[in-house]
Amino acid sequence: MTTLLSKINQWWTRHHGTAHRSPPNLWSATLLLPLALRASAGELNLIPWPESVEVLPGQFALDAQTSVVADAPLATAGEQLRTLLKLNSPSVNAPRRVLLTTNGAANLGAEAYQLEVNSQGVILRAQTAAGAFYGSQTLRQLLNVDTRTLPAVKITDAPRYVWRGLMLDVSRHFFDQATIFRLLDWMAEYKLNRFHIHLADDQGWRIAINQYPELTKLGATGNFTDTNAAPRFFTQPELKEIVAYAACRYIVVVPEIDMPGHAGAATRAYPEIDGGVHTYHPAREATYDFLQNMLREVATIFPSPWIHFGGDEVNSSGWKNDPQITEKLKAEGLQQPQQLEGYFVRRMAKFISQQGRVPMGWDEITAANPATNTVIFWWRQNKPEVLAQALAAGYPVVLTPRSPCYFDYPQDKSYQNFSWKLFNTPEAVYDGPKIPAPVTALQQKNILGVEGCVWTERIATVPYLEFMLLPRLTALAEMAWTADSQRDYGKFSARLQPRLEQFHQQGIHPYNPAEPAESLREATATKKNQPTASR
Repeated sequence: MTTLLSKINQWWTRHHGTAHRSPPNLWSATLLLPLALRASAGELNLIPWPESVEVLPGQFALDAQTSVVADAPLATAGEQLRTLLKLNSPSVNAPRRVLLTTNGAANLGAEAYQLEVNSQGVILRAQTAAGAFYGSQTLRQLLNVDTRTLPAVKITDAPRYVWRGLMLDVSRHFFDQATIFRLLDWMAEYKLNRFHIHLADDQGWRIAINQYPELTKLGATGNFTDTNAAPRFFTQPELKEIVAYAACRYIVVVPEIDMPGHAGAATRAYPEIDGGVHTYHPAREATYDFLQNMLREVATIFPSPWIHFGGDEVNSSGWKNDPQITEKLKAEGLQQPQQLEGYFVRRMAKFISQQGRVPMGWDEITAANPATNTVIFWWRQNKPEVLAQALAAGYPVVLTPRSPCYFDYPQDKSYQNFSWKLFNTPEAVYDGPKIPAPVTALQQKNILGVEGCVWTERIATVPYLEFMLLPRLTALAEMAWTADSQRDYGKFSARLQPRLEQFHQQGIHPYNPAEPAESLREATATKKNQPTASR
């Protein structure tokens, strides 16, 4: 752990120096709440809200005699917490201890924890390092950094969903490593655990592939607002650093390369695999050779158990009257060009599985009937029958319907100044996706969780990205972690207020539900550009 953090810090210093930015150590001190404020009598300022909270009299003070001690399975989490709380090196003889232990944790789930704070010390019980990490985030939010005290509490906690995700589209507009590091810090503080990065689309290819250099020479040129913009992309070492940074925070980075549609950037670079209308050609073996070789490289960068291959919004009109398409249809016993979409989906899902990874795709791929280990991302809330079909067929599902999970949609109808017909308020995000039909207990188990999506056609700057993300990211986090019975938007709003104030103090530009127009003005008036790329 220390070695990994040292490498990250060395990388940060090498690329950014030390004069203007602090290195992204385990945690940035600026992310700590300045006070463990009570939102209301007996309620602590915690987001997401735990499963069970008992506030007790008294407090525990952190001082020079306090040490973090951890059982061997939780040693990494213990070192993280020691760094976070700025405490001494572990000492079993320390008179005042923060103890991380697996004792008494046998009945806790993989990400669950129990936390006890009294005047004598702290005991954090967890079965796994991940559970201890999430308990540490709760301790972090409880800490009064001015007095270095923790209130006496008993907390038992476990997540509602195993998949608590956030997707960022870096194709339409590119956001660099520094921006993603900060986003990962926010995700970790609020116990989100899946970062889905959309790396390729019509507007730009954003991942270096050694076997296909034209992808970044030509495919990375341009963005949604400027087709002639200089190429922007991640090198493979940069992506590996993002993966490592996320892993320190118990976040898995899930890569997405969209196919067979949304392929404009790739086919611009390699026209021999162009199927027309921003698609890969589904009847050429050269297409599959390219995609398989490319995905093998992707798999060496991302150790994620999952690879997302898109599969949405395929325009097959370019496949008509193509002799190769006609020949392929006959060979596969198909009648219509669009049927090749299903062939393509099944073939690529099978290939991903053969690489030892779980294939994932948007809900259109349900029609192709890929293998049932494929994970379906239900995004079309106007297609409830697709969700029902996926669950009935036994597919694992992540809920990410446009309403309320798309964070490129306005947060308030007062600034709906473009073509979206929907707006997603923080309250709507907090209430969560509505499952449109009854599901059986078995089908409910196949719902892995939820994900917020940040598509960036109209998000080009960091301040506006902040505005569109915050506070919806915190609402998403509590909706994904906290059980329905424990959620209350009014109480959440009270706990959110000091965070909005802190964001402003840090120069961050969140949406403020109390002042929507003013917060929008601040985010759009700020001329701060994206952080400079390291290349």
